[in-house]
Amino acid sequence: MKRYLPAAAFVATSLIGLVLTLVLFQTERIADQRRFDVLAHEAVDRIRARVEQRKALLTATLSYFEANGGPLNRPEFQIFVQGLDLTDEGRGMQGIGFARLLHTGEEAAASAELLRNYGRAQQVWPDTAEDWRAPIVLLEPQDERNARALGFDMYSEDKRRQAMRRALDTGTLQASAPVELVQENGVDPQTGFLLYVPYRDAQGQTLGFVYAPFRIGNLHRMALDHPTGLGVLVDSWDVTGGQPVPLYRSDGYDQVAGRLQTPVTRQIDVGGRTWAISVVEAVPATRTLAHWRSFILGTVSLLFAAALAVSIRNQMRAVEARREVQRVSQQAIADKDLLLQEMKHRIKNSIARILAMARQTAAHSDTLDAFSASFSARLQAMANAQDLLTRSRWQKAALADLLTQELEQVFGAGLEGAQIDGPAVVLGEKATHALGLVVHELATNALKYARIGEGRARLEVRWRIEAARPADVLCLLWSEDGPDPLPAGGRSGFGTRLIDATVRGELNGTIERRFGERGLTVEVRFPLA
Repeated sequence: MKRYLPAAAFVATSLIGLVLTLVLFQTERIADQRRFDVLAHEAVDRIRARVEQRKALLTATLSYFEANGGPLNRPEFQIFVQGLDLTDEGRGMQGIGFARLLHTGEEAAASAELLRNYGRAQQVWPDTAEDWRAPIVLLEPQDERNARALGFDMYSEDKRRQAMRRALDTGTLQASAPVELVQENGVDPQTGFLLYVPYRDAQGQTLGFVYAPFRIGNLHRMALDHPTGLGVLVDSWDVTGGQPVPLYRSDGYDQVAGRLQTPVTRQIDVGGRTWAISVVEAVPATRTLAHWRSFILGTVSLLFAAALAVSIRNQMRAVEARREVQRVSQQAIADKDLLLQEMKHRIKNSIARILAMARQTAAHSDTLDAFSASFSARLQAMANAQDLLTRSRWQKAALADLLTQELEQVFGAGLEGAQIDGPAVVLGEKATHALGLVVHELATNALKYARIGEGRARLEVRWRIEAARPADVLCLLWSEDGPDPLPAGGRSGFGTRLIDATVRGELNGTIERRFGERGLTVEVRFPLA
């Protein structure tokens, strides 16, 4: 389970970071939506305020008429309207005018008033079947567009007529439904609407309407871009009576609304009519970096989770390394102790072999000089064999050579009393070292207990190879035949334990001992790697 700890730490930390990132992202979205709500409210309020300002100008004009006892002549009215400054910032409001309310058939009075005010013979137009007429007799400031509207009977058109009737009924300022202004000349056409407020004399008789025509596109642009641009796009509709009629739509609104941003819609009252205004930001694509805090938090969380997982993994590796160092140290101490024990045992065995060789040599020597010569030769042979055996442990060695060297080391040159036989077998470094140790121990014991090499004592070492899978098996048979019966209890001690440990641990094999009357038979089996 420990190996999954870094992954678990990474997942847990990442989940915590993800939750925090989602919380921050949601908070940023809410804050961004509230910010945009404020912006949308400001955009709608600007349009409402622009309309209210224009309504105030109409109310001021009505009050001026009432204070002067009726509509002014054109020069006075022109000066009054110039003071209202309806040119630059007032764009959207096409002007302020007066429409005289007449019975049908009294059009001549309106034509005379137009001739008096503007010096032009202008008939009231168009023809109508209504009982009343409301021709435009004053409209300032005068320009090419407004000049086209002089003499137009607004009561003849249904939408304008309904607005004027509401104004008459309520006595308040009323707006018309969306219309096409007669001022339109085909250049930058826009939807328009009109505001009407009735003008009555002291006796309460309605003499006409103070009115103002509006170009809705200019009204929206002036409201949204002055004094500073809001950076929004709008889509305005007249939704009075549940039948939406388009008023104005900003360029590029369709590319943003519903695709990049959900519009915020607000309604306002314009002279008794309801406008619905939907607002989106002009460049919402730049808001892709608005959630940079969430992005940074998410990135930092992932980096922290990865760093934590790497740190835990490194700590686990450090702990494992310390444990491995401790294990190796303990193993080295154990190996050192084993080597010391083996060295002590080998020294004792060497001394025993030397003593046995001395006894054997003395038993077969007639003089001291003969003993000295024979004993020195055996010692020298023993030393030479030891050198060869030491070198063979670091290289591959033939089994027959290994047995010969080990046995000559114990029994002397010529292997007196010993016989070896078997097929050619080459052993690896590990097997050479291990088997050399086993043969050395067996030979030493044979010299000590079976007195091989003395008198009629004999030793036979035979081996064969048995086919097996995954590796062939070497079967080595060690047979002793000593001159005297073996002592009761067999042989046991460090050498025996060392032989067992070497066969089973080093060679991955088995060992079987059978104690006969005059000697020991040992069968060793192990796989050839």
